[in-house]
Amino acid sequence: MTCAPEKVTALVDGALEASELAPVEAHLTECASCAAQAEAERALRARLRELPAPELAPGFELRARRALRPRRLPLFAALLPLAAALLVALWARGSAPLVSLALALDHDKCFAHDPLPAKVWSDDPSVIAAWFEERGSRLPVMPRTAAGLELVGARYCPLVTLARAPHLYYASDEHQVSLFVVPHGVRVPPAMRGVAMRRRAVSLLRVAGTTVGIVGDREEDVAAFRRSFEQMVAERLGPEALEPL
Repeated sequence: MTCAPEKVTALVDGALEASELAPVEAHLTECASCAAQAEAERALRARLRELPAPELAPGFELRARRALRPRRLPLFAALLPLAAALLVALWARGSAPLVSLALALDHDKCFAHDPLPAKVWSDDPSVIAAWFEERGSRLPVMPRTAAGLELVGARYCPLVTLARAPHLYYASDEHQVSLFVVPHGVRVPPAMRGVAMRRRAVSLLRVAGTTVGIVGDREEDVAAFRRSFEQMVAERLGPEALEPL
């Protein structure tokens, strides 16, 4: 079995078909990358389960009992709960805190490996961009070096937001930074432009219509990398390519 991130997620969710369970579990014992994905997703789900339950409003139980009484509903009314659930899921997918946590988890997972779990190795941004473009992802302009860190490789990383994001690795002898291209929109209030998530610094910005996430072990590394990156974008694409979040 080759790497199949969606099957690993299905295994963690308990949604994997019985016929696929044994092959996927066997694969996890052989593939450190997929095993790390499963561990990270289990950790996030455990974290979410630990969130405090909201207090119910007065009269909620009575209203819920009335709502559960059998009755005929027009088709559009019957579909409203499904539509509401879908909207909530889409909202959470674009939530800056959830996206930032997902990026921090994946940064930890990948840099815990030696060697890194890259699928393409190069310090040439054009080689990296071509590899992703062949697989349907177009990257904004990417640096070869930034703030003393050099591009070393990249891969797709399955995020716990159920998205697959291009993940570029930058490293020096002592430090490392991840640069993610988030494949969906993110709502980022000003206070979230640079935050610490899971003891990691995360900075989100928008480049030429694409959301980019920068993650590092230290806030100063992320801040320096972002300054260098923004300067390169402004020089190559013009300052208008750096859009407010």
